[in-house]
Amino acid sequence: MAAPAVPFAEPAPARRMLSSFVTEQVRTILEERSTRLGVVGALLVVASLFSLVPTPIGVDSGWMFIVPVAIASIAAGLREGLVTALAASTLVAIYTMAGTGELEVSALTGIIAARFALYGLTAVFLGAFAEAHYSVQSGLRELASIDPLTKVSNVARFYEELGALEKLESDFAVLVVDMDDLKSLNDKYGHQAGSLAIQTVATSLQRVVRGSDCVARFGGDEFVVVLRDADRAGAQIVANRLREILEGQSIASAPGFELKVSIGVAIFGQDGSSSEELLAAADEAMYAEKRSHKQGSLPKTVDLR
Repeated sequence: MAAPAVPFAEPAPARRMLSSFVTEQVRTILEERSTRLGVVGALLVVASLFSLVPTPIGVDSGWMFIVPVAIASIAAGLREGLVTALAASTLVAIYTMAGTGELEVSALTGIIAARFALYGLTAVFLGAFAEAHYSVQSGLRELASIDPLTKVSNVARFYEELGALEKLESDFAVLVVDMDDLKSLNDKYGHQAGSLAIQTVATSLQRVVRGSDCVARFGGDEFVVVLRDADRAGAQIVANRLREILEGQSIASAPGFELKVSIGVAIFGQDGSSSEELLAAADEAMYAEKRSHKQGSLPKTVDLR
């Protein structure tokens, strides 16, 4: 009788947590330039000290310098890897010449060139691979944070932006923008016209904000905007500019349809101090304006208070 199959044992949760913690700490160290340079510098010193220790015949102590070269190349890319490779080559040459008791420029240059051929090649391969890997990862992260229909940020990216600004406790405004009468547009002209209208509002929003601001599709025909270093007056300017731009927009497949939006604003520190409070305040203000739209009492430019 065949022995029963042994189920695959998954790593213990504690082990996975420890591995994730270590990985996160190493990543943080390597991404911080000043810390990374300190680590690479310390490794160069350690490799230099190792070079001063007598080794058995045939053992090359210069292999220790490959470690800081590899770390610099993987963590920072080709350029920093080559600079580290040159520094390592120079140190090896100096210690080699010091061991012989001679200091000739031609011999020193030859050793540097020979070592740089090895360390530089290591830096080229690892650095180029790391840069290609980071480029792919960056592209994937970018795709993961983009709404496919409108090409603006998605909800996850919006919350990341809010979280970062909350930690900084800097001044910023949150806008909730919701289209008016999208259902009637869909019913009369079809969902393709509705999608085109949503895309038009997204494009218009991107035109009225700065590059440092965040525009995200919150869902359906609703958008959220984070305005950095903005007060209520600045938010009002953005809202009114959006209205002005939308007045000149038209949907080719929906002749006569007027693009209109309802906008609510919340100011960090005044209307709330957390993401939930700010969104709730902005959402309430947006719905209040939408009711005013239905009653026909709201002017084209408004004072968002």
